[in-house]
Amino acid sequence: MADIPVYPLFNNTYRLYRVSPLHHGGNPLLSERALRTHAKRLRDQLKGDNVRGVQVDFGTIEGAMPALGPLELCQWDMLGDEDAWIDRHRQLLDPDASQLSSVVAPDRARGIEISLEYDGKHEYNALLLRDPDSTRSPSGFTSLPLLMVKMPAPIRDVFLNYLRTSFDAHVTPLKLAPTFLTNTLEAFLRHLAAPTSTQSIPDVIRQLQLQLSFPAAAPYLRHIDVSISGLEIAEFVKRGKLLQRGTEAPFATSMQTYISRHLALDLSHVGSQISRIICNPFTIQTDRIKIMNPDITVDASFSDESNAPDGSSSQLAVQELYASLVKEATGSGRFLPVSALENREETPLSNSSAGRRGRKRAISNPTPGAAVAKRTKQKGKQRGRRAQTENVDYDVHMEDA
Repeated sequence: MADIPVYPLFNNTYRLYRVSPLHHGGNPLLSERALRTHAKRLRDQLKGDNVRGVQVDFGTIEGAMPALGPLELCQWDMLGDEDAWIDRHRQLLDPDASQLSSVVAPDRARGIEISLEYDGKHEYNALLLRDPDSTRSPSGFTSLPLLMVKMPAPIRDVFLNYLRTSFDAHVTPLKLAPTFLTNTLEAFLRHLAAPTSTQSIPDVIRQLQLQLSFPAAAPYLRHIDVSISGLEIAEFVKRGKLLQRGTEAPFATSMQTYISRHLALDLSHVGSQISRIICNPFTIQTDRIKIMNPDITVDASFSDESNAPDGSSSQLAVQELYASLVKEATGSGRFLPVSALENREETPLSNSSAGRRGRKRAISNPTPGAAVAKRTKQKGKQRGRRAQTENVDYDVHMEDA
């Protein structure tokens, strides 16, 4: 296990993005051939090579990061879950382990890992992810809604532009709500405090840092940092369960009461929010996240394997966090649902662009009576600007009426 690299989801700080379904036509995206093709095309763009006789010049990359050196590796690979990752690298280390499969089935793949390496020293990557248990996509598309990127800004811009142009995709930053941050912390505490857990809160979360911000109520006060030790976290959870009937958010309830009593701050006010959470298992803020490799130690005292948990409390909490991130990227309502795309053969258009075209058609068709009335007042105007002035004057008179 010591020689197996850490699963790419862990121990890296990623920026979060939301991606619409990737269009690839009749050629499946999750295949070795397709991934090699996209790796070569992206490498050509990052290096500024000729692409089909057209010079692609991204000179700004060299100017912005002269110390990176040459691009030596650009690779796209299918990514399975943690178990598939371990099996794959075990077989790479021991080719005689024939019982292990190094191939990830497309229908069980979590997504795609994009790896970049410059001069053998600087490594960057990105993850296009989904829920393997929910892989339904429109015909000719593959849904990988969650994008996690660890790249410098110039390289990141080229990569995001490649996704937009190659897959006709809409890529936008994923902004996590403050409630998502607090719910993530509550989920970890709930798993650690469960009766079947062999891990305690102080063992896993030795120190917790909360960043309180007040962007609307106090714009000149940037933030307040609150540090809590692991033993105190467990006490907050206990008191929170006593303060409320339900147990969905005992820590937040207890924390709000404590802050209100000792600092006279109302955390339930709309102008205050938790903008960042730092603890041993993870670091999360509105636009980025870092998930640490969870402790896989489980209790071996279960005599009946059917009653044994599927993993440690930390693992179960990380699995819930991953599912929540994918759900957050998928369920924003910003993109058309699958049912609306199933019977469409062409690339779907966004709702916003369709709305803009509709408004332009409405503006370009003024009523005939208004046009005649305004022509008598605008004889000295140029013909090319007459229609636009007529529309503006007509709107002003309508408002006055």
